[in-house]
Amino acid sequence: MIARLRHVQQLLIMTLLAAGCVFAHADDGASSKAYWMCKSKKQVRTIRVFISKQGICTTYYQRDGAEKAVGSGKNHDSCMKFLDSIKGNLEKSKWSCRDISSTTITSVQQ
Repeated sequence: MIARLRHVQQLLIMTLLAAGCVFAHADDGASSKAYWMCKSKKQVRTIRVFISKQGICTTYYQRDGAEKAVGSGKNHDSCMKFLDSIKGNLEKSKWSCRDISSTTITSVQQ
């Protein structure tokens, strides 16, 4: 059980690092609005909404180790709709999704 928990923890850390997710510092005005991780068997995908310091939102979708922007705009609700649509499609295909928006990485051990 402990080995499985460590594997899941390492998988989460690798996913966050592979997605290029570095939570922005509050002083630069940029922020993450939402972040979801979806899993199916050994596959992991992430969907996130990032707000630039100019107030433009961008929705990113990461799969197979590559992240790409799937939508952006000034209306933050539109970016959340992109996220909800992708998450809904994954869940319809029996993927398990959970909100990891409040997740932080405090240290990475080798």
